[in-house]
Amino acid sequence: MSEKELLRLAAEGDSRAMESLLTAYMGMVKAQARRYYIVGATYEDASQEGMIGLYKAISTYKEEKGKFSAYAYACVKAAILDAVKAASREKNRPLNNYVPLDKTELVAEEDLTEGLDGGEITEKICACLSQAESRIFSLWADGMSYAEIAQEVKKSVKYVDNALQRIRRKAKKVLGREEL
Repeated sequence: MSEKELLRLAAEGDSRAMESLLTAYMGMVKAQARRYYIVGATYEDASQEGMIGLYKAISTYKEEKGKFSAYAYACVKAAILDAVKAASREKNRPLNNYVPLDKTELVAEEDLTEGLDGGEITEKICACLSQAESRIFSLWADGMSYAEIAQEVKKSVKYVDNALQRIRRKAKKVLGREEL
């Protein structure tokens, strides 16, 4: 069956004709997909975007638009480029930089302090902290909440949270548990 006939049948809703055209142009789609990188996606994802573009090309093709292969190529390329642009947008940055939970380990604070007594731990940690961090650490160690610490140091809760995150990173480093 000719390409023209397959296109006509696909436009009329013939799924076998659609499948034949998708299969015939799959090589072109894969070649296009290899040329682009979609942040946070695989080659197969780029190929899938291209196949969607090919499907749209088959569905919207009109003979007066010129040769189908050129139209299909343009639609596939546009679909892949749209996916590349969408993935690169600022709003998608958190998704692109995520770390899957199955790749991380949750660490109990006891694991950080294993084998050390309380005074020795505090001494080692405080030695690497700034004056502000040291004060926040001391208040936190005394059992104060983030809100109470924020009120005490006259800073925002966010400031206290950030300081405690830095303190935790430094504590892990000092205690030789960087892999945690």
